[in-house]
Amino acid sequence: MKLTVLGCGDAFGNGGRSNTSFALCNDDGEYVLIDCGATTLIRLKQEKISLHDISTVIITHFHGDHYGGLPFLLICALFEHPRDHPLTIIGPPEIEKRVFALQEAMYPDTTSKLSNLTLSFLEYKAGSSLKHANKFVEALEVKHSPASVPYGIRLNWENKIFAFSGDTSLTDSLFTISKNADLFICECNYLHGSNYGHLSYEEINEIRDRLDCKQIWLSHMNDEVIDSKSISINRLSDGLNIEF
Repeated sequence: MKLTVLGCGDAFGNGGRSNTSFALCNDDGEYVLIDCGATTLIRLKQEKISLHDISTVIITHFHGDHYGGLPFLLICALFEHPRDHPLTIIGPPEIEKRVFALQEAMYPDTTSKLSNLTLSFLEYKAGSSLKHANKFVEALEVKHSPASVPYGIRLNWENKIFAFSGDTSLTDSLFTISKNADLFICECNYLHGSNYGHLSYEEINEIRDRLDCKQIWLSHMNDEVIDSKSISINRLSDGLNIEF
């Protein structure tokens, strides 16, 4: 499995980084997107990843830097590179309603045209596993803005487990999300202290030995975390490729 980091930035573009989006690719060239922040289509084109190769998009929560890129993705699939095969979008409760509302807000009168796509939506439920084709998605509630319906996710695909904290402050869900993961991406918005809705490196470092995963990488960092010389956990950067 290969991960391409399309974006690992926070909502404010610290470090000049793109919004959160990770592209997972199997040996057959099939892609799954984990989150789809507003800059995702641009980054897909920069990385020369074809929209036609994306089968599935998994959304962790309803903030623009995590799902705001879907309207761009969908109009591209409608008009620039017409898509004639299925695309599945998996996310929190009301994922279909939220995506259609966002589509209409950003590109009025295009929502009705989405019926031209073979588009399907699946909602995950906290603590349960959702099966889609040969993929299993488990979602766990995390601590972030409640209105954004926040989850962390585990994707079990072709005997590899990819885990992502989503946006969250410290929660026991992190131990379940990361358990036995081949690759765990953990948000790390701050260097020190405790802040509701986001983690600090100080907090992650305190629980690091309890995070049962083969690899851990930090994402969603502010400038202080990006520039720090004292961090011992790997940090993501846009364009990075990780095989696992």
